[in-house]
Amino acid sequence: MDRRKFFQKCGAACGLGAVASTLLVESCQKSSSTPQGPSANFTVDLTKAGNAALTKSGGSGASNGVIVVNLNGTYIAVAQACTHNGCSVTYTNSNFYCPCHGATFDTNGKVTGGPTNIPLKKYTVTQSGNILTISG
Repeated sequence: MDRRKFFQKCGAACGLGAVASTLLVESCQKSSSTPQGPSANFTVDLTKAGNAALTKSGGSGASNGVIVVNLNGTYIAVAQACTHNGCSVTYTNSNFYCPCHGATFDTNGKVTGGPTNIPLKKYTVTQSGNILTISG
C-alpha cells in the first residue's frame, strides 16, 4: 500500500470514529433524564411477617427489584437498583442512598447527589386494606 492510500484510509477511519463517538455521547445525554427501573405489577400483603417493617412509618421492604417505603401511612415505591452501577439502594433519613458510591435520591426518585444523573423509576402504589399493589 502506498503512502497516499494509507493516509486516505486512516482519515476515513478517524472520521467514522468521530461520528460514532458523537452518536454515543448524544444517546447517553438523552437518556440521562429518563428514570430507569424494571416494569412492575405485583402485590404486597402487609399481614405477612416478611413485610412487618412496612407497617411502621419509615419502614421499607424490597421485592421484584422495587423498594417500597411507608411514609407516615402513605406508601411509595422506586426501583431498587441504583442507576449508577446497579447496587441496591436503601431508604434512610427521608431519602434513598446507594452504599456503593454514595448516590442519593429523594422520595420521588430524583437524584440529590452524584455520581449518577439518572433518576430512579417511581411506581404507582395503591392500597386496598392490607394489600399494596405496585405497578408501573
